[in-house]
Amino acid sequence: MKKFATLLPNNWLAETPQALALRRLGRQSAERERISEINCNFFKEKLRVGLIPKHV
Repeated sequence: MKKFATLLPNNWLAETPQALALRRLGRQSAERERISEINCNFFKEKLRVGLIPKHV
């Protein structure tokens, strides 16, 4: 029987499904925050330039 080398990290047993899910949620949250910041900056620029009217 041949032995095959695995490409698993040394700490692969420590990577529980819960830990992986939390990491994934963290990335999604960071991406949402980045997109929100881009949208906010976009509309601030439009307001500054006068393309969107300011309501009092």
